[in-house]
Order: sequence, then structure tokens, then C-alpha cells
Amino acid sequence: CFWDYPMIELYGKTAGIIGLGRIGQATAKLLNALDMEVIAYDAHESEAGKKLAEYVSLDELFARSDVIFLHCPLFPATEGIINKENITKMKDGVVIINTSRGTNVDEDALLAALESGKVRSAGLDVYAEEPAKNHALYCHPMVSCTPHIGAATVEAQKRIGAEIVDIITNFKA
Repeated sequence: CFWDYPMIELYGKTAGIIGLGRIGQATAKLLNALDMEVIAYDAHESEAGKKLAEYVSLDELFARSDVIFLHCPLFPATEGIINKENITKMKDGVVIINTSRGTNVDEDALLAALESGKVRSAGLDVYAEEPAKNHALYCHPMVSCTPHIGAATVEAQKRIGAEIVDIITNFKA
């Protein structure tokens, strides 16, 4: 029963977004509509991003966020960005949502933080190995998992197809 899991309200909480590109900005719009304070870390700050979130350092994002959303690509700087060291910088009871790249999260560190209560809960749509193999993490009672379906709707697939056609059409060798 869902009553076994105390819920939290997002209103008035601080949302930290790592990666304020197209998807991060769309997320920020939704979070602003929920009256959340939205802060973000991105290696490339943009004017569009500044209208949606306050840019902060990564350490400040970890310290201030009640919920952390990962919307960053996989680069050497982002691989394992959610790790044991960075989790210690986070608020107790933080919620982590990863819909970016599975290896942006050290799954063993996340599981340990869930077990200790440092991380309250996690939502995962991507995994270090796909199909997902970390049974202890994915079956944890405070983890909500989806099978990498973030862009699996019919509408999203049509948009992706149109975007690919545009890229090919506008390609200049």
C-alpha cells in the first residue's frame, strides 16, 4: 500500500537540476509551475536557462537541493557524478531522479545512501547496465524504476524522427 511510504510535497522545496539543456529546461518549467525554487548546474550557462533557474556551483546544488534531477549527457566530468563523496554533500533525505545516463550514478553508492537514509528515495529510468541487473537497488522499496522509457511515447518518437530528418536535411559537409 502506498500509505506505507510517507510522501513529500514538492511545493516550496528546492529542485536542483544537473544539466540545463533542452530537457533540463523543460523540467525547470514544470518545477517552476509547482512553485519550487529551481537551481541548476551546467557547464554551459545560457540566457534561456537563467530565466528558468538560478545557476549555482555543483557543491551548492548538492547542499541546497531537496530533489536532484539529472539531465546531463555522459562526459568524463559527469560520469559517476552521483557518488559517495558527492552524496555526503547533500541534504539528509534528498530525492534523486536520473533520466539522463545510467553511469552518471554510482549505483553502489546510491544503494548505500538509501540504506542509511541519507537519500530518501530515487527515481530511475536509466541504468549502468541495461537491461538492469542491480537487483538490490532496483527492488529497494524506496526506488521507483521505469525501463528506460523516458522517450518511448508515440509522440516523443515522432518528434525524435522529425529532429533526425532536420539534422540530415540541414547537414553541410
